[in-house]
Amino acid sequence: MKFIKFLSERLKALKSPWILGFYIPCAVLATASIVGTLHYTGIINKSLSTAQGTTGVASRISSLGEQITKSVLLIEKAVRDEQPVSKPVYELQVAADRLDQIINAFNEGSETVAPDGMRFMLEAVSDEANMAVLQEMNVIWVGIKTRADAVVLASGPKKAVTDAMSFDQKTLSEAASFVAAQQTRLAESSLAFSRNLEKQFTTRALQLEFYRNTLTISGVVSLLALPAVFIVNRARRARNAANRLAAELSINQGELETKSRALAVAKVETDRIMETIQEGLMLVDAQGVIGAQHSRELEVILRSDNLSGANLLHILQRLLSEKMYKTTKDYFELLFDARRKEKAVIKVNPLSDIEVSFANPEGGFIHRHLGFSFRRIIEGDKVDRVFVAVRDITGQVELEKRLRDAEKLKERQLEILLGIVHASSEDLVGFTELAERELNAINAALRAEDFASPVPDRQKHLHERLMVVFRSIHNIKGNASFLRLEYFQKAADAFETKVSELLQRPILGGDDFLSIVVAQANLRTDLSDLLELQGKLTGLRSQGGVSTVSASPAVNQEGMSEGLRKLAQQLASELGKEIDFQVDAHAVQAVAAFRCDLVRDILIQLIRNSLAHGIELPTEREAAGKPRVARLWLRAAPRRDDGLVGLALRDDGRGLDIKRIRERARSAGLITEGIDLPAGELARLIFSAGFSTAEKADLNAGRGVGLDLLKTRVVDEIGGEIEVTTSAGRFCEFTFHLPEIPELSVV
Repeated sequence: MKFIKFLSERLKALKSPWILGFYIPCAVLATASIVGTLHYTGIINKSLSTAQGTTGVASRISSLGEQITKSVLLIEKAVRDEQPVSKPVYELQVAADRLDQIINAFNEGSETVAPDGMRFMLEAVSDEANMAVLQEMNVIWVGIKTRADAVVLASGPKKAVTDAMSFDQKTLSEAASFVAAQQTRLAESSLAFSRNLEKQFTTRALQLEFYRNTLTISGVVSLLALPAVFIVNRARRARNAANRLAAELSINQGELETKSRALAVAKVETDRIMETIQEGLMLVDAQGVIGAQHSRELEVILRSDNLSGANLLHILQRLLSEKMYKTTKDYFELLFDARRKEKAVIKVNPLSDIEVSFANPEGGFIHRHLGFSFRRIIEGDKVDRVFVAVRDITGQVELEKRLRDAEKLKERQLEILLGIVHASSEDLVGFTELAERELNAINAALRAEDFASPVPDRQKHLHERLMVVFRSIHNIKGNASFLRLEYFQKAADAFETKVSELLQRPILGGDDFLSIVVAQANLRTDLSDLLELQGKLTGLRSQGGVSTVSASPAVNQEGMSEGLRKLAQQLASELGKEIDFQVDAHAVQAVAAFRCDLVRDILIQLIRNSLAHGIELPTEREAAGKPRVARLWLRAAPRRDDGLVGLALRDDGRGLDIKRIRERARSAGLITEGIDLPAGELARLIFSAGFSTAEKADLNAGRGVGLDLLKTRVVDEIGGEIEVTTSAGRFCEFTFHLPEIPELSVV
């Protein structure tokens, strides 16, 4: 206004029209130039001030991100050390809120606070280059803010945090790892953003200064006579202000570069951590693509290089079975379904323990056990990526297996030990010797060269071999029952079941006998443990003053009679029957004097057969008008003219069911339909291999091998005889005669 007043006064002093005609346009032009210069000077000042505030605010993005990283790490350390975490939680919340407000201000334009504390209006970013960088910072910030909010929310609503145990260590570890990794990217992006802003404001300031200088020159040229000192002074002041602002911008830029170098150092340390950590760490997207950053151990575990950008699902497809790969693929879809709760998803992880096979460069395969764990990274309302940790747990799995095997061995040995404490050392030695003989017979029947060589009627040949195995294992089971060795009785019964299943097959092959070979090996191992435990038990008995001297044959024969009584009573109790068992001990000793083991085996099978098939339940006997307690007695059979001696076992049970035998014989194909054999011939069928009248097989009967074993051992092997006498509903008696062994002459 003073200048206009000055011009007005000068114009009033002018008298010449020509001078007025020249001076007035010059004055007008000068006035316009001055006004324009002042206008652009104001704009330049405002632009420089805005530039200073904007770049200052932009420079705070990196420092606030660094503060967030520091706070999360301090919270993690405090939780690990069980220290109060209220201060770092508060600092984390303040830094996150401030950084969120700054980024939103750049996105939408709003009032914010400059580094010097002055509030000013920040314009929304419109430059394409800055918008691209800002968009990248938005993506990075959303990831960091999600972790920061998760940590803050873990502290509880609107209250100070003093209990470090309220935080989830896994959530803090994942947040710290993620924020530290993303902070480097945020610092780099904020540095690029600040540089772009500085460049943009510098360009704009130069343009405005050009316009202002043009107007200034125009005013000077048009009004050389007009005093322009105040214009030059204002221009100088504006230039000085611009220089000061430029210097401040340079200082801010230096600080940003210093922080960028610090972040670069932090990145190097993070890379070292990723190179030395003993777990395979990575991030994968919904398609299974592995991110750019992963731990070095991941390449070691998966035996693959250059995993960045590789597809984890494709790698697993080469390592897993088709069924397991399909399950894994379905699980990945479940992981990226934001509607599913994470705890429920993690609970059904199918890859927590998987066995994989890597190709061995030297040939074959390398088998390893891997354990995968997953944590979802949620961006907004969707799962953006999944954090995956992989560990080689082969050593742990093998250790657990050895521990389980050792525990099973201890349990098995304890079960064997508890089952033999009641038996004498002589009985145990006798049982192991018998079992070894029978297992050797099984081994001979399963010789591989016999299976490999072509033989006529191969199926019949294999069936006969199975029957040899069947008889041997049945004899082991009978003797285990006689000595009340329940563990071996059950083991032999399980062995019998395998043989029985094979006998039911119409076609047999050599591979079908593998289960028999394995069962035989397991039984041999059990016998070895029995011998070892028996030796220890004998030592304990010796220390306790109990004699372990072997008994004489007479004592063994007497012990056989008592053992037979116990066997009969035990079986009767198991079957719910009541018996009165009378034994002619002298007769047993007389016959068993020369064939002790064979006599024992025969009587075991006959007693088991009588109790399983002949003797009725007490209620059935009472209904038939019989005494509730059944009678079972063992006596000597008369010596025959041909020198055969033997024993007879008689029970007053139901006798042989000839009708039932006929039905079973026809269904088994032993007699032709329409042909009616005499009762005596039908009775002899009970000695056929695999023949039984029991409804179902159990531990005591039903597989048709007991009487077949008697016929084989007595008739086929030593030339003895077996007779059976029966009366329906009254009794059944088995009589066997054995040839005497010739006495050896002593020279």
